[in-house]
Amino acid sequence: MYYIGFDIGGTTVKYGVVDGKGTIFDKGMLPTILDDADKLIDQMAKQVAQFQDKYEIHGVGVSILGIVRRDGYMTTAGSISSLYHINLKTRLESEFCLPVTLENDANCVAIAEQWIGHAKGIENYIVVTLGTAVGCGIIINNQLYQGAHGAAGEAGWSMQERLDYTQDLEDNSWNFTSGVVVGLYRHYQKESGKAISDARVLLDLARQGDAIAVRVMDQYYDHVAKGLLNLICVFDPEVVLLGGGISGNQEFLEHLSHRLAKIKRRHRSFNRLPKDVIAQVNPCLLQNDAGLIGAAYQAIKLKDARD
Repeated sequence: MYYIGFDIGGTTVKYGVVDGKGTIFDKGMLPTILDDADKLIDQMAKQVAQFQDKYEIHGVGVSILGIVRRDGYMTTAGSISSLYHINLKTRLESEFCLPVTLENDANCVAIAEQWIGHAKGIENYIVVTLGTAVGCGIIINNQLYQGAHGAAGEAGWSMQERLDYTQDLEDNSWNFTSGVVVGLYRHYQKESGKAISDARVLLDLARQGDAIAVRVMDQYYDHVAKGLLNLICVFDPEVVLLGGGISGNQEFLEHLSHRLAKIKRRHRSFNRLPKDVIAQVNPCLLQNDAGLIGAAYQAIKLKDARD
């Protein structure tokens, strides 16, 4: 049996055919149409039709940024303005003539990691994705925690800096300190006047002693580490898994690990706890494919529940 997974981001729509073991076939991507829901859905429907010519498709799973209610209603959709306040699940089922599941993108990463990734066999864990902004998927007692309105995991909205009531306070949120694009890149550009779009470049500059890059990266490690430790305090997970492109960089992971250890040493209550009580922070296994794999797995579980 085959299922289609879509991972709708603010820049691209990734897609692929996934089998019952999590293997991806015919993977590809399309540019995200932000301002026209009909065109975006039509684009996806054409891709579904192409796959149906080659595979026996039993369902479609969709991963998408934003707040997704259990019934498929989009409360928010990040930068995709045309998808706000519509029931996207209903629209897609009508277009595809197939069962559709719809879930927040960070939640899909968490689901995928539990299925075939680094969270296999773990009942309480958190996945944090460091991408354009910060995403968070929470698994409690082996179940995805969505909250009362589907908004659980919007950790990126949490405040980190001193509040300046003359400004938009979201500029002080974890999204704008620890997101890679709206946080890391934005801070470097603000201080240097130079645009950047690849964290590896910034890491190289810091390694070479560029004063601005060193300062920005040092601050970034502080912000990410504080946010992760705050989540550990609240949820007491067995492990925290990091997703997003930067999480695949070994140099970044090593520096972040040192910063986490430094903060814990200087925190009285953390320091009193045995090491095995504080969750380890590790990278996700599935990286950029996790969203569409997790989306497809939701469709697989829906098919199994109906059979």
